[in-house]
Amino acid sequence: MKLSIVLASSQSYAMPLATALRSIVETNRRHWPIEFFVLHADFDPETQEKVFTSLPEGSADLHWSTVDENIFANFPKGVNPHVTCMSYARFLIPVLLPERVCRVLYLDTDVLVLKDLAALFETDLDGAPLGAVDNFYPEMDAPQVAEYFNSGVLLIDLKKWRKERISEKAFLYLKQHPLTPYMDQDALNFVLDRQWTKLDPRWNMQDHYGKIRPGSSGPGIVHFITKAKPWLAASRSANARLYNSFRSRTHFTRTRTEKLEDSVVRFTTGIRNVLRRGIRKNPSAVLLNGR
Repeated sequence: MKLSIVLASSQSYAMPLATALRSIVETNRRHWPIEFFVLHADFDPETQEKVFTSLPEGSADLHWSTVDENIFANFPKGVNPHVTCMSYARFLIPVLLPERVCRVLYLDTDVLVLKDLAALFETDLDGAPLGAVDNFYPEMDAPQVAEYFNSGVLLIDLKKWRKERISEKAFLYLKQHPLTPYMDQDALNFVLDRQWTKLDPRWNMQDHYGKIRPGSSGPGIVHFITKAKPWLAASRSANARLYNSFRSRTHFTRTRTEKLEDSVVRFTTGIRNVLRRGIRKNPSAVLLNGR
């Protein structure tokens, strides 16, 4: 089976991109070379080479497609100020990928792939343009849909997507709803209301706050949603070691200095969290002590 996978990234996310790619090729060896399409706006040739050479020889055919971010300059930024215009790049997949690619897996860069993806690629979409894993329904002013999915892992039937003009409809939704809180995700949910297929939750495991144990009963794809990224020491992620097990085999491995700095951040953040919990439990004691 030929695996075709798309990711979108800015250069500031080069390390998570390389780590995600490394996790994919290591858990899908029987599919080498895996075909990757990376949508980007600002990767320089040196960083592209650093990402590519982070992967074992012969494991990947890596294609870089440049996206003009100005196309999305006036699109909503949603509730997360750290989200860039590249969040919308997935809408250009039907245009940027060759016609020969009929089925593609889109992945956010903040993922680890822990299982062979063949079972996911073979999922019957039952005539739908897209397969996804459902998400909690946002409490904010998201579109009113029957069920709401997370757009970080999308199995896409490109022929159906193009025929149904999904991207064009999503652009129109964003133009008409500039304050939509979850941007591209809201647009896709609105356009595909009742027209998407549910994937097994193991293919977009978003509950990553406890320790993940890879194995036959574990998740296939872990998606590190929210700001609690496992590569950020301040998040004190229970899965930092798992994440680093893949990162350490790329050219973006942490240096000795970075490891020391991370240890200091984890320690000080831990102390700060303990103090906050103490204040919440007994605020009067803090006031009596004059602190």
